[in-house]
Amino acid sequence: MVKAAFLDRDNTLIKDNGYTFCTDDLIWEPNAIAGLSLLYSMGYKLIVITNQSGIARGYYTEEEMDTFHIFMNRDLIDKAGIMIEKFYHCPHYPNGNIKQYSKNCNCRKPGDKLFQKAILDFSIETKESIVIGNNTSDIIPAINQGINKGFLLHNNGNAQSPENDWPNIMFVSSWIEIIENITNRQLGSVSI
Repeated sequence: MVKAAFLDRDNTLIKDNGYTFCTDDLIWEPNAIAGLSLLYSMGYKLIVITNQSGIARGYYTEEEMDTFHIFMNRDLIDKAGIMIEKFYHCPHYPNGNIKQYSKNCNCRKPGDKLFQKAILDFSIETKESIVIGNNTSDIIPAINQGINKGFLLHNNGNAQSPENDWPNIMFVSSWIEIIENITNRQLGSVSI
């Protein structure tokens, strides 16, 4: 059985100061690395699924984004001895400036194409997996794929709360709360 932690990137794992792709701009959210280390130690594959409309807008290329993700992983290895198993990204945006990326798609969250791909790529058991994000659009595709446990961060001024009845998605304000809930082995009313 393979279980995964499906993770949003911007303002969930790292601070997003607006289309973050430069290695000099990497700032981890407080306690995110500790939370990732805990999940890793519990046997979760760490998988990032991220919308990167900056590619479609022409702010950076897919190659520059890949370089940034490699840098993120090197930093994680250096700081905690762990790594993100895979980064999945959507480069599209309906009103993008780069023609090949300017379109509607099902890989842009809340679409679930990238979740489907990751589940198939790693033979993931969705009922044993979790999701962590800072927008409901991070949670919706996970729920649609049977991942019904996790955390919705309301950090960085987003006060967006779940519009649906998601009893096993906890609304939290920080990685400290995520760590405390995981350490207590509770995720809503369902043990992890």
